[in-house]
Amino acid sequence: MRIYRLISLFCAFTFAAPALADPTNLVFCYEDKDVAPMFLGVGQEVPIDNPGASIEILKQLDADIPIVTISFVRKPWRRCLNDLELNRVNAVIASYRAGRERFAVYPTNEKGVLLERFAVSRFSSCLIGRARFHKQWKTREVFQNKAFTIAIPNGYGLNSALKEEPFYIHNTFSKDKAFELLDKGVVQASVDLCQVDDLKVSSYQHKGSDVKPLYPPYETTDGYLIFSKQFYQQNSQLSKEIWQWLAHFDSAEIYVKYLQAVE
Repeated sequence: MRIYRLISLFCAFTFAAPALADPTNLVFCYEDKDVAPMFLGVGQEVPIDNPGASIEILKQLDADIPIVTISFVRKPWRRCLNDLELNRVNAVIASYRAGRERFAVYPTNEKGVLLERFAVSRFSSCLIGRARFHKQWKTREVFQNKAFTIAIPNGYGLNSALKEEPFYIHNTFSKDKAFELLDKGVVQASVDLCQVDDLKVSSYQHKGSDVKPLYPPYETTDGYLIFSKQFYQQNSQLSKEIWQWLAHFDSAEIYVKYLQAVE
């Protein structure tokens, strides 16, 4: 009888173990463009080395939480959002935008208020320019509209307050091109990532230049790991565990490391 029970327990454990061991697959979608320091490389291939700070953080999360395994796919950003809505992918990193909660789940409290401590990243952007621009900016009230020419790289924008400022906007495909125009004096200002959490940083690579950020930042944005509604409904406890892990992980250190690597 005792032997029979031991055999029964062994069989039950043998068949149950694989089910318990199988991790939940989470398909994460991110942009197929180089958006440093978050994502590096272009196209659909996910770089093995130096994939970008956000991907490195998620790979560490994958290693630390055994009940989840993360698959990475790269697509145009709008397609990532569309696939999230259609449950073709499970998660993206995105800032809050009104209407996205219709198809995505953000970390919120019972009243629907965003919980900032669960953000993957907190980036602040500053205007940058030479000392002359800094001086003129302080007295800009005396200038007429469109007094300053500013280069805005793809992926950046001016918040509602700065849209009222006296700027003539020159859009560029990349940040490097915007910085090149600033170096040549074609424009008087540009924008740059200037703060990660509370750490002041810069991705401006041109040594010997007097181009500096203009503090305080004009915009601060939190990036959240958001889930499709279907994934969250099926894996709510896992989703909360992932957010908790992100809240305790020092992501700023990873982002700063990537910024320093290109200086």
